[in-house]
Amino acid sequence: MGRAGRAEVTADPRAAHAALTAARLPSDVTADGALIAFTVPTEGRMALHVMDAAGTGAARPLPGTDHVLPRWIPGTGRLVAVTADLARIEEIDPRTGAIAWSRPVDGAVEDVVPAPDGRLLVRAADPGSDRDGMHLGVRVPEAADPRVDVPGARLRRLFLARAGADGLSPVDLGTRTVWEADWRGGDTAVAVVSADPSPSGYYAPSLVAIDLRDGTTRTLLTTPWQLARPRLSPDGRGAVVVEGLSIVSGRILRVDLASGGVALGEALDDVTDLGWLDDRSLWFAGWAGTGVQGGVVGADGTVRARWTAPAALGGRDGQPSLAPCGPDRAATVWDGPDAPPEVVVGSLSKGRFTPRTAFNTGLRGLTDGLVREERAWTAPDGRVIEGLLLRPEGPGPFPLVVLVHGGPTWLWARAFAPGESNLMAVPLALAGAAVLLPNPRGSGGRGQDHARAVIGDFGGADLDDVLTGADTLILDGLADPDRQAIAGLSYGGYLTAHAITRTGRFRAAVVMSGVPDWVSFRTTSALGGGYDALYHAGADPATPSGREFLAARSPLTAAASVTTPTLILHGELDRITTLGEAERLYRALARAGTTTQLVTYPREGHELVEPEHCADARDRVLAWLTDHGVLPGPGGAA
Repeated sequence: MGRAGRAEVTADPRAAHAALTAARLPSDVTADGALIAFTVPTEGRMALHVMDAAGTGAARPLPGTDHVLPRWIPGTGRLVAVTADLARIEEIDPRTGAIAWSRPVDGAVEDVVPAPDGRLLVRAADPGSDRDGMHLGVRVPEAADPRVDVPGARLRRLFLARAGADGLSPVDLGTRTVWEADWRGGDTAVAVVSADPSPSGYYAPSLVAIDLRDGTTRTLLTTPWQLARPRLSPDGRGAVVVEGLSIVSGRILRVDLASGGVALGEALDDVTDLGWLDDRSLWFAGWAGTGVQGGVVGADGTVRARWTAPAALGGRDGQPSLAPCGPDRAATVWDGPDAPPEVVVGSLSKGRFTPRTAFNTGLRGLTDGLVREERAWTAPDGRVIEGLLLRPEGPGPFPLVVLVHGGPTWLWARAFAPGESNLMAVPLALAGAAVLLPNPRGSGGRGQDHARAVIGDFGGADLDDVLTGADTLILDGLADPDRQAIAGLSYGGYLTAHAITRTGRFRAAVVMSGVPDWVSFRTTSALGGGYDALYHAGADPATPSGREFLAARSPLTAAASVTTPTLILHGELDRITTLGEAERLYRALARAGTTTQLVTYPREGHELVEPEHCADARDRVLAWLTDHGVLPGPGGAA
């Protein structure tokens, strides 16, 4: 995330943001026995690091590496990884970093699952295909000029390869696309697939068993929800998969491959990742309120050990995960309120972890002088809503900035620096604001019933949850009712735009990658027809009643009534919420006489990644909130 290196930090919000975007964040933690590998941004590249889980020695960087998705070939001490451009799979000497084997892949490699014999199950997205929201909402690079789109032509495919040997063999699944897959090295794999290859297809998945010899499949499970993390049991007789909403987190389903029987593990919810320890037990990780959980569960669904912690854990797509590395030991990235992200090793069953790296110790004093609180309040219909608050020390009242997360099935967790919305939570608090991070209905971490409560009522009770949280801070004397702002990214950008059509209480608003019109979303977004069909409870923009329902929940419909000064930030290449939609909102506000500004970032997708763009957006947000009387001066864009 941004430039590598350790930055000096001060209480200045701009310096703090620069330090956060330059942090060396470990990721892709993987283990095989006592060997651990992970990646860290280093001098403009993603450097592989290796360390011994059982010892106390420092992690060793592998010279010259620029890789992601490291994977150990089980039981061999051999390491494979994918080049940072996602275009090649390589075997890397874990002692020297030397490349022992390298093969190109046509497209973008999204996962590699090694077997003990050195064979690899490779999943890759075709050139020109849409990456999903977790991959920044851009296309996989494609050299074609012109580019020709044909329905069903661009897929996520499976290939078989052997480390050290030539070539990759495709597994022909026809026109189905593969979102995730797992195997144990035999002839059978389990996979989450869909008929629609676009990201919208992820919302209509099936779990299938695949005969890797000829590509024939057998459907094991279909569901109206989403599926992730399929895991084939060591004996090949069964599998587990996580079922949830937008697959942020969910419940564990157990499937018998012979009978096709499906059983629900009722005891656990909000699981984000899991894996087999042996034929009788699995490890798991997930969200728990504004924190995380982990432990061990039996193959029959019995919870054998479970711990929770007020932190976040690093993992695939920002989801909590663990990497078992010995008897009752696991490695992960620990990210806590007082602990910047570092690789840790500890007890899998008890959750007691010890830091093993020190990449970001220079950040520890960054939040000195800030108060972090968990907050709870009661919504108008009686539902208890939770969230987090970052604020300066002292009694208040402070300027209030409400930051709304995306999803809606995502959440604000107790991380060192909440990462969504361009890492602005800590800088805004350092600028003098009370920053409310609400988890309204629809959010993860509170179980499937809480997450599903937003379906068919998007922009309704969930927005009431957010506004009520702000009201509570005002009543408690922590927030100044005359200096309020609201901001958010993606679905949070939608709720921000929707809020300013319902109330004039905010002095300023910032819409980042937001959705102004649910009617057009169906055909403009790469998620259209999947995401919206689920969250909108089937409301169809092709019907008069569907259009009326969706228009009533669309900020664009009521843009003429908006008086709140609104800054709009958007990536030029965003395929999830397209630039054209942002331009429509901007023009509607401008024609209404609303103070507004649209800032378009070239080369960016759904979230900003270029350090210069992150800094520019930071300065513009601080200046916007200062110029419109929310934050105290001085302000202004750099």
